[in-house]
Amino acid sequence: MSDHDFIARRPLVLPLAAFACALLWLPGCTRVGSGPRGSSLAEGGSAEATEVSFHGWRHCCQLSNGLVRVTSVPQVGGRTLEYSLGPYNFLFLGRRELGTTLADHPDRSYLHFGGHFAQLHPEAKWRTLQSSYPPDLFMGAYEARILPAQDGAAAIEMTAPVDLATGTRLVRKVELFPGSTRVRLTDTLTNVRPVAQEWGLQDMLQLKGVASRDGVARGGERPADRLALYVPLNPGSRFPGGFRAPGSGTPGSLGGQWSATELPGILTLHYRRQFDKVVVDPCLPWIALADREAGCVFVQRCRAPEKAVLTAGPPLTDYPFIEVQCFGPLGSLPPGGATTLVQEWYAARCAGPVVDVTSAGVVASPLTLLAGGGKTWVAGSFGVFYAGRAAVVFRGADGAELARLDCGPVDPLHPFALNRAVELPPKMAEAVLELSGPAGKSLGHLGRILLRGVRP
Repeated sequence: MSDHDFIARRPLVLPLAAFACALLWLPGCTRVGSGPRGSSLAEGGSAEATEVSFHGWRHCCQLSNGLVRVTSVPQVGGRTLEYSLGPYNFLFLGRRELGTTLADHPDRSYLHFGGHFAQLHPEAKWRTLQSSYPPDLFMGAYEARILPAQDGAAAIEMTAPVDLATGTRLVRKVELFPGSTRVRLTDTLTNVRPVAQEWGLQDMLQLKGVASRDGVARGGERPADRLALYVPLNPGSRFPGGFRAPGSGTPGSLGGQWSATELPGILTLHYRRQFDKVVVDPCLPWIALADREAGCVFVQRCRAPEKAVLTAGPPLTDYPFIEVQCFGPLGSLPPGGATTLVQEWYAARCAGPVVDVTSAGVVASPLTLLAGGGKTWVAGSFGVFYAGRAAVVFRGADGAELARLDCGPVDPLHPFALNRAVELPPKMAEAVLELSGPAGKSLGHLGRILLRGVRP
């Protein structure tokens, strides 16, 4: 599916006459929780790359920046097996496979190491060519190196051995950026044969299906209905209702784990360890996994022609996990030609639900202007991807700033709730909740309100 920065949602429209008031600011907004101030995190800056041991694997590569940790294990297909916000890892790991490699399981046809990995598509062609299974491409040993730091970001590169059956080589780059939870993963597949070949990348992301802090699943656990996956639907989809459930037998129908009516325009999964699969088409800009009790949200963005969500359960496996599959462009690769698939991960403290994702964070309750008790209130509930400073900016119809409400420092380790009484400036046309970083650099917005009768 094609991936856009975010789906444009209808702004909240309110009568302009209702807010023609004198300007009065009540400073400050609400940061829920305790811990380091967002401003100090923003100033802390740089990310670093180190070599660590991880669940029994040695010589692993870890990226960290004081907000998140990203750990990749070269020995098992160059997989990223940890993406943690504080102590909370969003990725699935199979306990029976911890610390092992292919050499330790000579009789196993498939190993559930978990995390993020890649294979080739079309899958039917790929499986036909494999003389021995599983291939080294997504379970074999990669070579890894730490790359020189650039602009405060840390990065590693992992290179697979040549996959002899398909004549391809995969190189994966993982980058962590400073002052944020943003991670970029770039997979590049190269044709090493002297003839053209038709291949595409199929990236697999296995998220945990039970709310264990470290993501490790023993097998057989029953989900506690704490985890919910949110998938925005394309209103112009080629599928009835915006999705296809191959196992349902009826177009537009879903199993009991899924709902297309719980939130407008969003497909919601409450994982119950039932084996299922749903396919969605272009204009899927993000997916979000929320742990409502822990108050943590994971977001994946990926520009891909098609995506699918698979929920693990018997007879596939006794491990509980949710798999997001991104199918990259399929095309003819000349000798030495390459195809690339890029995805980004973000995390924030927010209990959900996730009704929208912007460039700056997640939205649980949209930015809203409310009237009550003779007052006007600005309200909303969010999680942010960056350490910075939030402000509600009020502008006129010409885009000029009329005034702003400083909401103080915010950061990904704390939810951000806004609930303030305010008198609005005359001739106000819009209100935008903006996030800025060091030196006032814009990091994006968390919501926008347009008043009736003004330009979009």
